[in-house]
Amino acid sequence: MDALSEVLRHARFAANVTLDVTAHAPWCVSVPASNIVGRTHLVLEGRCELRTGEGEAVELHAGDFAFLPAGGAHLIGSSLEADATSLASLMRTPVEGELLPVRLGRSGAATRWISFTFNCERHLAQPLLVALPPVVRVNLSGAAPLDWLTGGLGLVLSASDAPFLGAAATRARLAELVFIEALSRQVQATPPGGQGWLAGLNDRFIGRALALVHGRPSEPWTVERLGRLVGLSRSALAERFSEVMGEPIFSYLTAWRLQLAAESLLGSAATIESVARSAGYESAGAFSSAFKRTFGKPPSVWRRKRRR
Repeated sequence: MDALSEVLRHARFAANVTLDVTAHAPWCVSVPASNIVGRTHLVLEGRCELRTGEGEAVELHAGDFAFLPAGGAHLIGSSLEADATSLASLMRTPVEGELLPVRLGRSGAATRWISFTFNCERHLAQPLLVALPPVVRVNLSGAAPLDWLTGGLGLVLSASDAPFLGAAATRARLAELVFIEALSRQVQATPPGGQGWLAGLNDRFIGRALALVHGRPSEPWTVERLGRLVGLSRSALAERFSEVMGEPIFSYLTAWRLQLAAESLLGSAATIESVARSAGYESAGAFSSAFKRTFGKPPSVWRRKRRR
C-alpha cells in the first residue's frame, strides 16, 4: 500500500458529483468557503476561469480539474467580472438517482463543467493537504476515470425506463476515482529534487519508507530496519529522509501516530492506555504529554470535548 492511499483511507476521503452545468457566456458563479465540505471543478467542454480571493485567475480548459485544498471561497466563470450567481441557487434535488442538468448564462460560448464535493477528516489528511498548492490544476484528458464519469453522467431517467439502480452510488465512486487520478498526476508532476511530502512520494526510497510507516504505524520501527526494507543503509536513509521531507523519520512517524491516536480516541471505545500502546508509547503518561503538546489538551479532554 502506498502512503497516498493510506492517508486517503485513514482520512475517510469521500467525493460526489453535485452539479452538471452547461453555462453560456457571460456567466460567473460564487462558491463560499467551507472547512467541512470542499469543492472541486472539472471542465468537460469549453473554457472558464477560477479565482480565489487572494490569487490570480487560473484559466481552465476541457479536461482540467481544479481543486482548492483549503476550501477557500472562489469565483468560477467565463468572465469573473460578470454578476455572480450563488452556487446554492444552482443546486437541484436529484430525481430517482438522476443528476438534473443545470443551464446558466445567456447565448455566448458554452462551457460544460461539473462540480464535486469532497470531505475527509482534515487533521488526518494534513500530510497531503498542506503539501498541495492553493489551487491544484491537473489536466485529465484521456484518463480512464474521466471517461467512466462522463459515461456515468449519461445515465438519465426516461419516461419509459425504471430508475437506474445505484446511479448515485456509482457517481460517488467515479468521482472519487477521478479525484484520486488527479492527485496521482499532481504528485507525479512534482519536479525532481524538491522537498516536502509530494517530493517524498515521488522518491524511490522515501516513497517506500512512507508507505511502510503509514501502512504499519504501530510497528516498532527503527531507521536500520526501514533502511534494510527500502534498500538503503541506516545513515543514508536518515540523511535522505531529512533532506527530502525536511524532518527526521521519527519526528514524522510520531506526528502521524498522534494523528491516528486522536482519531482513535473519537472513533473507538479503546482505553487511553491501549491507544498509547498503538501509538508506540510505553506509558500513558508519556503519550498524554506528547498528545497535549500537539493538540493543546490531554487525550481525556480531547475525547470528551470533541464527542460533545
